[in-house]
Amino acid sequence: MVTIRKAILRGSFSLVLGAIALSTALSFYEFRQSLQAELAGNLHAEAQALMERIDTFLFERMEDIRDWRRLEIMQDIRVNDVDKRLARFLSDLQAGHGAVYRNLFCTDLKGRIVAASDKHLIGRIRPPGDVWLEENRNFAARVMLEPLQSDADLQHGSVALRVRIPDAFHEGDIGYLYAVLNWDEVLSLLDRAADSARSVLLLDGGGKAIAASRAMRVDPQLSRVNLDRWYAKVSGATKRIHRGGPLGMGAVLVGTADSKGYQYFRGFGWHMLMTVPTRVAFAPVWRLFWIMLGVLLVTLLIAGWVSLRLSERIARPIGQLTRFTRLFRRNEATRPPHSDTAVSEVRELSRAFSEMIEALERSRAQLVTAGKLAVVGEMAAIMAHEVRTPLGILRSSAQLLERQVVLDAKGRELTGYIKTETERLNQLVTTLLECARPRPPDFKPHDLHDIVRHVVELIASNADKKGIHLEVDLAAASSILSCDREQLIQVFLNLIINAIHFAPEGGRIRISSKDQGGAVIVAVADDGPGIPAGQRQQVFDPFFTRREGGIGLGLTIVQQIVRGHNGEIWVGESPWGGASFFVRLPGSAQGEAST
Repeated sequence: MVTIRKAILRGSFSLVLGAIALSTALSFYEFRQSLQAELAGNLHAEAQALMERIDTFLFERMEDIRDWRRLEIMQDIRVNDVDKRLARFLSDLQAGHGAVYRNLFCTDLKGRIVAASDKHLIGRIRPPGDVWLEENRNFAARVMLEPLQSDADLQHGSVALRVRIPDAFHEGDIGYLYAVLNWDEVLSLLDRAADSARSVLLLDGGGKAIAASRAMRVDPQLSRVNLDRWYAKVSGATKRIHRGGPLGMGAVLVGTADSKGYQYFRGFGWHMLMTVPTRVAFAPVWRLFWIMLGVLLVTLLIAGWVSLRLSERIARPIGQLTRFTRLFRRNEATRPPHSDTAVSEVRELSRAFSEMIEALERSRAQLVTAGKLAVVGEMAAIMAHEVRTPLGILRSSAQLLERQVVLDAKGRELTGYIKTETERLNQLVTTLLECARPRPPDFKPHDLHDIVRHVVELIASNADKKGIHLEVDLAAASSILSCDREQLIQVFLNLIINAIHFAPEGGRIRISSKDQGGAVIVAVADDGPGIPAGQRQQVFDPFFTRREGGIGLGLTIVQQIVRGHNGEIWVGESPWGGASFFVRLPGSAQGEAST
């Protein structure tokens, strides 16, 4: 059997587990995709920036050698630099540029070194080598790039820039100017762009590795691998993760950039590769996964604890209500248990249960009242049949006796008593009949204030006999009601007569009215002894009376009339400590809707 506690526990665990598992999976996937996109974009941007720096570096060096070739001092090649002026100039140029150039030297057309920044090179033969790369410009000052000194060694090496030296006095050239670049400058750029996880690789136009960051330079096989097809595949792919087999790696994130040159230098067609292994790139994602898994376990524990507490707070009041129901059915309990739970639905259930018990008690009281009224009805029927006929005979006999001439004063007094008492008995029978079978109200628009003022005028003489001051404070703005004028006159006559009876000599009675939520409330307050709280509901019961000589039906009839007008009547305490009767009657719109 599934209990509330088990159902809440199962539901809570299922909801929490499902929600967190789904959110964890979605968060993991979205974070991984976002991180992948961000890393790939950063790799591409940094590869592009690094490629631009290398293009700028080469452009500046080519501009240097292009400017130097036109200097007048270069013409000293014609006289074999006999005074070593050109050699000193080249040495100063190299020193002025720091470690950018490994060597600067000039050769004649036969390849004999005439002047050099390193004096040990002078006199050697250095014929022009194979052109590795050539500036894509069709004019005499075109710069050519000769291969590395050792193409199998990516850790060290140099690149020579070569340009023709024109003859200033005749057409043609007199030799070549060589600028041997320090390739470590390029390698340092790659090393600065790399880190413990990121690797950088520079490829020539044919896909051959010509420079690499420190972590990749230690691989002797890398310089022998042609990456042209692999680079074309990764640079043209839309996905960001690739197999890094040609690089001796697993899955990698790749960023690529092609050389675009600088200003009018169109570049040598080189390519830049930046790679990060996915195991390193996605390490934060996996850390987040384990953190979220831990959060899931903690959340499940908290959800279990909260579910236990919540199920207890829900099940305990319901169990108490169940036990009370069994006891109430056996008449062993009369007050429902008090619920102090924080769950609003359970509080509402307890409140509704209490209201139901109160309604049952009211129904029980109404049944008792109905039983009493049934007795009244039976008595009224019997008295109407059995009493009114003899009363009529007695009244008629008394009237005939009064007409006798021989009747003395004492006899006339006795016949007067007979007529008065028969009238009182007849009025009692009428009251019983009205209580047992009340007449339905005849609803018509009337001014409630006029009805109250009319009653006050009728009863003013009775109040004056006891010196009671009647105060009338009718402040309600909407006093036009759909009601039965005669029945309401009877209501207020009963209430004010009761107040006069219980008010002391020289006391005070106040009749007031006010608006309340579309209804009108009329209050009749006195400064008498008041009604104890325990008797305020009993005053409307048949035959309950606190007046000497009363029969206890007046307020019962008043309550029936007020209820017939869809209103309410209740008893409270007046400002002076006496009793205060409140009659609440709906406005005309409400009264018509109710009928």
